Amino acid sequence: VMPSGASYLPYMVKITASALNVRAGAGIGHKINTVVKKGEVFTIVSVSGDWGKLKSGAGWINLKYTKRV
Repeated sequence: VMPSGASYLPYMVKITASALNVRAGAGIGHKINTVVKKGEVFTIVSVSGDWGKLKSGAGWINLKYTKRV
């Protein structure tokens, strides 16, 4: 796992789960802002542990349910 702010950011990921919660912060304790669907592609601009921040500002997703594109 690379540290936050590493030079590889930003990058694109595709959702691999049928539906994935977008949360207000990096962790399951944060409220759900919205839900994204399998096959959708997003730009990750920040990483915290297993969580990636969406460029759109919608929130954070768990990167275990994504694939880099």
